[in-house]
Amino acid sequence: MTPNLIVRLTALEAARTAVPVLITPEETAEAARRYEVSLHDPEEPDPRAQAYWATATVHQLASNYDAMLKGAPAPWE
Repeated sequence: MTPNLIVRLTALEAARTAVPVLITPEETAEAARRYEVSLHDPEEPDPRAQAYWATATVHQLASNYDAMLKGAPAPWE
């Protein structure tokens, strides 16, 4: 960075007012409740998927992941 840019950024950061975040105990409890609700028991893994992940090479993983990003089905389906 140029010295001029450093001076300008320093001035901007010094002028910035930060508002402290105050979270009430009720908000903390509500956030904890929402988090617990979002957790779920994991489903039983598909044996075909387990076999794929156990045997695929890094190159296969990369190419299959790229294909899935483009809309291809998962290789174990």
